[in-house]
Amino acid sequence: MKLNIIILLQLEFVQSLASPAYLHYLATSGILNQKQFLDFLRYLRYWKQPQYAKYLSYPHCLYFLDLLVPPGEDGDGDDNDSNANSNTATISDSGETFRREMSQVQFRNFVHEQQFYSWQYRSSRLYGRGQKQDDEK
Repeated sequence: MKLNIIILLQLEFVQSLASPAYLHYLATSGILNQKQFLDFLRYLRYWKQPQYAKYLSYPHCLYFLDLLVPPGEDGDGDDNDSNANSNTATISDSGETFRREMSQVQFRNFVHEQQFYSWQYRSSRLYGRGQKQDDEK
């Protein structure tokens, strides 16, 4: 029972990383620069494994998790996503740039807009654009 509660709390927290506003709060409060917090984020990478990822309602949080603490940046080698290393190969500062930029309001707004456009595009591809009514033709 206790393990289930811990998993649910971690699920809720990892999904909160999908919110640019929350990431902005973490950045402006200095939490994103604390070693203990970054270690916790590294620990949360287990949510990328399929047996855990299937419970995520906001899978975009995994993308932000990779930006905050890029896979392989600490040499742990526990990242099973082969595409993740190629997507973050250009990041040489261990996520420091993204963490620093998230403290800027303009960057937070930009990330939020891009996230919205991504969801809008994905939604139109998954669910279609709707059918035109006879009187709209």
